[in-house]
Amino acid sequence: MTETDSGRRPGWARRHHRMLGAGGAVFAAALAVVWAFVVPEQAGTATGAREIAIRWGHPVCWALLAVVGILVAMDASRRLRDTVAVVAAASYAAFLIALLTA
Repeated sequence: MTETDSGRRPGWARRHHRMLGAGGAVFAAALAVVWAFVVPEQAGTATGAREIAIRWGHPVCWALLAVVGILVAMDASRRLRDTVAVVAAASYAAFLIALLTA
């Protein structure tokens, strides 16, 4: 077993990051498809940006999380993975704010 730069042995998740990233990507992609068809009632009464946030905020969040899983599996840079994850969180935040202010 090799040691990391910090001198610690890599844990199970670190050793299996490709499998975990790919599995997480498949799971998140499936949820993105589900949420593309399951739309909250409030989307029917909302208009403009609020309607878009309610209708697409949740599935876009899951789609971006699928991208994060792919990036993890591909050993992409941490900065890129973190950037996509932050955009996913912003998408979900927009969805929640639009939904709760209905």
